[in-house]
Amino acid sequence: MIDTVKLVVPFSSQPKWVTEAKLFTKVDATKGVFVAYNNPSTAYKKLGIYQPRLTYTERPRGNYRKDRQLAIEFSAPKLLFSNNFTELKDEDFETVTKKLSEVLRTTYGVWVFPHLLANAQVGKIDYSKNVVFDDRTPVSTITEILRKADISRRYDVQHTNFKNGGHVYHIHTNALDIAFYDKVADLRQSKVSEKRSYEKNGFTQLSLLDELEKQKTVTVARFEIRTNGVAKLRKELEAVSVDSSDLTFRHLFSTDISRKVLLRHWKNIFDALPKAPFAVLETVEQNLIAYKQAYPYAKPAETAFAVMLAMIRKDHDDERYVRNVIEELFGKHVYYRYKRNGRSPPTKTQLKTLLQIEATLTAMTPVSIEEYTFWF
Repeated sequence: MIDTVKLVVPFSSQPKWVTEAKLFTKVDATKGVFVAYNNPSTAYKKLGIYQPRLTYTERPRGNYRKDRQLAIEFSAPKLLFSNNFTELKDEDFETVTKKLSEVLRTTYGVWVFPHLLANAQVGKIDYSKNVVFDDRTPVSTITEILRKADISRRYDVQHTNFKNGGHVYHIHTNALDIAFYDKVADLRQSKVSEKRSYEKNGFTQLSLLDELEKQKTVTVARFEIRTNGVAKLRKELEAVSVDSSDLTFRHLFSTDISRKVLLRHWKNIFDALPKAPFAVLETVEQNLIAYKQAYPYAKPAETAFAVMLAMIRKDHDDERYVRNVIEELFGKHVYYRYKRNGRSPPTKTQLKTLLQIEATLTAMTPVSIEEYTFWF
């Protein structure tokens, strides 16, 4: 379903808190644009109360008139459930708008009625799905598989991250972020330092960590698509045959849209995984050509190393011999580094796990944290 959303609503006058937040204001003297920020307070964080992040903007329209708007950025499940392990359903929409209206009024003194929030324009939205495994499947083994996908043909990639001990696989482009990560491990990182975790503002759900770690057979993965900006959001909707002219919160709060967006990107990554093992041929030249045909975007160093290993394996069937040769020539860790980064296709067990994830994204059955903790 959805997680973080930015709503943009027109505002009739400057809120009172703007004058009290001068240290956080920004004025563009050349354009006459005035921007003020109001971030969640430390006091409310200590009380475990979740607040949205507000951005107020004024733009001159001429004839001494101004356009005023308020951007409200928040995690819908954290607002409603104080965590985003539990997922929203379509029928939660009215409850979310009422709760958001109440929190804005009681913690910021800002009045925005639920019907205005329901019809507010969406500036950005994150679609996500939690995938629960009850068979001790380590999420890091899945991220290891996903990192082998040759995504350069699908995305204009700025960089990819594989961090926190392999618990996070993150693809970053100019206007899109795709992440697959271990929810429990990321929450554990957040407890140490929020800067080290992929997900921010995890303070509302830190109390769940001990209970989740008691579930020794349960692991939770999260697949998340973050659309950064209206232009990218429209393109995403058009790509899955959804009306992109209606960007209201009411329209985009949809399990069906979430399913379509998540499945599209999951299939892009899945289709980019290696499909067959590299077949070893007779000569070095034949192997170079074969490897490059199998993996067109492989870099020269990778291709050369893969062919070298293939030729050694051709003459020696013992993998221990291969490892010893590589370690003696290039150092102790080179063999394992190549083996980890190699383009071998998923095993049958790994393929079963990947298909389970796809089935979960297709079903989009909401997860509830109550099913996996003892203290509720």
